[in-house]
Amino acid sequence: MKLSVVILSFNRRDALLRTLREIDAWRGEHDAEVIVVDNGSGDGSVEAVREKSPWVKLIAQASNTGVAGFNAGAAMANGEMLLILDDDSWPEPAALTGAMAMMRSRATLGGVALVPKHPTSKQTEWTFATRATARFPVMGCGNLVRRDAWQKVGGYEEGFFLYRNDTDLAMKLLGAGYDVYMDPAWTVWHDSSATATKSERWLQMATRNWIWLCKRHGYSWRVKLLAGVLGGMVALRHAGPSLSRLRCVATGIMDGIDIAPPALPASVIVTGDAMKEYLRMRWRGAT
Repeated sequence: MKLSVVILSFNRRDALLRTLREIDAWRGEHDAEVIVVDNGSGDGSVEAVREKSPWVKLIAQASNTGVAGFNAGAAMANGEMLLILDDDSWPEPAALTGAMAMMRSRATLGGVALVPKHPTSKQTEWTFATRATARFPVMGCGNLVRRDAWQKVGGYEEGFFLYRNDTDLAMKLLGAGYDVYMDPAWTVWHDSSATATKSERWLQMATRNWIWLCKRHGYSWRVKLLAGVLGGMVALRHAGPSLSRLRCVATGIMDGIDIAPPALPASVIVTGDAMKEYLRMRWRGAT
């Protein structure tokens, strides 16, 4: 099975170049093609990739289309497996090898969620990822996805624009009958602090998208309500005492309630199990 690496980038030239250097060290071993989608960066990212990594298939978009850029890259891919990466993330080689071997051997495996850790501190972003499971309802900055499964569930939901789209993908895959595997030992290095202050844009959009996630994947009103309350509590904690940041959370909550989320594809059957498992993890301290 050929591998296609799909990276989305926006105004993070240096981070992207580092990620490409890391990938260049092993791409030949996996016969990997590398696709970079630039979402209209103004920091010279496109020119730098063309100069320093001419082996990359580059899609230079005129504007920032959010996670639709990932979908554009995946549509160009030739591989049967897609490695979906943020521009500041790269997999531990042994983890990628293990994930690819598992995907080759298990036809029901739709995706593998690699566990994000900081390359310097080695701190994990997923304190809840403590034991291997094939029913993992979360994805993050580095995921291996079977291309047929990606296409069946419609890739990332473009209506989200940014944030929560990765976990939405994991839940869609589970709802379409695929397994999503996570092994705590399989790492994707994420060169971004897990405790960094969230932007006002994140507070508004991630809060709205969390409520949409609850509406899309919660089976009963009780689960949807509990999930919404817990998500709001997390957002308020990130907002802190700042009035402007609290307004962003409030706007996100109202948008999530007032605006109907995009419809799920017909291939996804909602049982509520994925959301319930995610809530159990949140209850154990997930953020």
